[in-house]
Amino acid sequence: MDTTVRRSGIAADAGSRSAPESKALLSQCRELARSKLSSILADALDKVENDLFSLAEASTSRAEQQILFEAMSQVKKHRTEIKASFDRYFVEIFERRVSSRRAATFAKNEMRVEELTLVDDAAMEEDLVVSDLARKTTNRIDPDQLLGIRARFGHLLASDAIEDDTANPLSPEAVFEALKLACAKLPGDFAVKRSMLNAFQPYVAAGITHLYADVNRNLIAHHVLPRIKHHVKRAADTGVGASQPLALNQALAASQAMNLAQLWGGAQNAAAAAMSASQALSLGQLLGGPAGSAELSQLVANVLNGPPAARSQVTRMLADPQRYAMENALALPASPALLTSLSALQSATLPSEGGAFDFMAALGDQVRSQSHPLDQLTIELVNMVFEYILDDRHVPETVKHEISRLQIVAVKAAILDRTFFARRNHPMRQLLDRVAEVASDPEVATDEASRFVIGLRGAVDYLVHKFTDDLAIFTAALETLEKIVEEERQSRQTELAPTTAELTRKEEAEIAHHTALAEIKRRVTRKTPPFVRDFLYQWWTKTLVDGYLKEREGDDSWTHRLGVVDALVWSVSPLRTAEIQQLAAMLPTLMRSLLRGMNAIDMPSDARHGFFNQLMHAHTAAINAAKAQAAKVQQPVAAEVATAADAGPATEPDVPDEAPATTPPADDYFVHTAMALERGAVVEFIDGQAEVRSKLIWVSPKQTILLFTSSAAGARKLAPPAFAELLRDGKARVVEVSEALMDRVVHAMMGPESLPAAA
Repeated sequence: MDTTVRRSGIAADAGSRSAPESKALLSQCRELARSKLSSILADALDKVENDLFSLAEASTSRAEQQILFEAMSQVKKHRTEIKASFDRYFVEIFERRVSSRRAATFAKNEMRVEELTLVDDAAMEEDLVVSDLARKTTNRIDPDQLLGIRARFGHLLASDAIEDDTANPLSPEAVFEALKLACAKLPGDFAVKRSMLNAFQPYVAAGITHLYADVNRNLIAHHVLPRIKHHVKRAADTGVGASQPLALNQALAASQAMNLAQLWGGAQNAAAAAMSASQALSLGQLLGGPAGSAELSQLVANVLNGPPAARSQVTRMLADPQRYAMENALALPASPALLTSLSALQSATLPSEGGAFDFMAALGDQVRSQSHPLDQLTIELVNMVFEYILDDRHVPETVKHEISRLQIVAVKAAILDRTFFARRNHPMRQLLDRVAEVASDPEVATDEASRFVIGLRGAVDYLVHKFTDDLAIFTAALETLEKIVEEERQSRQTELAPTTAELTRKEEAEIAHHTALAEIKRRVTRKTPPFVRDFLYQWWTKTLVDGYLKEREGDDSWTHRLGVVDALVWSVSPLRTAEIQQLAAMLPTLMRSLLRGMNAIDMPSDARHGFFNQLMHAHTAAINAAKAQAAKVQQPVAAEVATAADAGPATEPDVPDEAPATTPPADDYFVHTAMALERGAVVEFIDGQAEVRSKLIWVSPKQTILLFTSSAAGARKLAPPAFAELLRDGKARVVEVSEALMDRVVHAMMGPESLPAAA
């Protein structure tokens, strides 16, 4: 599928922008990108040492530990060199891609099989590592930002949107190629450097969307495609169609036929089956030229009836057509007879049909055998895709039922646009990914009667009966589902609003209570009578909280009520003779303030009377003690002892501290994980034998409460320390962000050989 760009705004046409102006803008973008990437790399260099050390500690393989420790050592020794080399190589790659894009395109189109040569396996491995890291990073990029970069750079280069990642000067491949070259001259073999590149990848992935956003904003500010509208085109629309018929042996080059030959599986091709991917690209020379239709049909039959490795290799070819020289094959038009048969099956499909529908049997052997080999392969592989989806434990059964009804539609879409396996933004693939993503959200209900499943059922009905040959219908269906998801989200927020408001109020009250306790504890002394301390801790804290939460002013304010604490504690402390008049003068005001505060919290009358009676006796005793002290000026020591005895026992009340003594240290891993958790994170709680997935949907303003929700298990609130203990005990775990559904399926179909050894 190609994505064309409908342009609007100032300087919309490529011809309206001069070459010097375009060159200046490209240079400006290059410097902006270099600066941003340099910052990302600097941040990564500060952290990857610890990451590599943690990986080494967790590894059970001594060899792997040695590689990781060596990588950590190299990063530490050569960080300045890595950073400087990366800047230089990135600029070189950027300029090379900008200047040689047209030449590279021409060379690719004109390449002949006899010009292919054997590629060094080590170089192939390095390319695979870069490709895999770039793919992982691309999966994290906002698709709109990525499309904007491709379209706007294409505009500056007087071309359509750049889809080929070898031509995009700011693609993830370009970034990781520069990183690979920056690490290339460091000591150690490629296993060490691969570990370094893997360690850098999460930091590049985390920052590149922001980089793309900055570059897009800069280009928009210079009126480069202010608005981009998407229009889906099928492969047949690119100029390879009925008006330009191609024989099968012309469309599938010898190099492609050879890749299938490698998978023949027979004894006569055992040597070919053992060859590396790089050598396989040149095996076409041994076949004596392009393969005929009969030969390819036989090859396809052997692949389909052969071992699973055969299907894995074909999937790899379709998922990375550029590497295996399959671009021309993907441009083949669909077989009209097959499309007619698929449309007939669509019309016959009933809304109630689901997973029990035998698509392959319904299509019929005759129709499949009359289709050309690439169609047969596509049908077989899409059928495998749905088998994987129906076995995926992340997808609820109700959603699987609806997805399974899309099998005919998916086959038709994959044949109309054969980039189904190669492109993450293939409309059908995007729909499947988003449906699975929403269905795995713990907040979204997925029972039969849920709003999402009902909406999905309606969207599937619409696609099954309305899809002809315009893939834009999938984008429209996705937009409809997104509206349902947004309505669900808004409804959920409305439902939770009272809960979060109450939790916020409680959090503020708890913080105010702890603060009040701390302020009172700071003011009382050993000589403060026990009944006064009990009153302050039990009742006056409530008065202080009332003043704080309700933001009272004047005589009811937090500050004034703290002043009452000071006055009360002083009034029951040992007095000097000169202070008796001062106490008498302040008592009326003190009593009014105490009574006013008691009324604010509805303190029971019997508790009030008891306190005031004790307070009156304490004041009388303090005054008498002061008078007695004046009368016995010759016996100061005895008077001091008597005063201390009247003040009561020098004991502290059992007051809860602001934080338990057992609070884990701040650098504790689990505490750090709990405090760093962001909204939207998915957590799996172990409740007995059951595993319940919940989503963090709210963090209180002071970060003392985490609120998790699940459509199946309801809401649960936890303080970060409590959540940290669950993590520590293995009763909770943070679920890592999983790959998109179709990425998981395609990688499973490609098999372990599709990934670098250290991945």
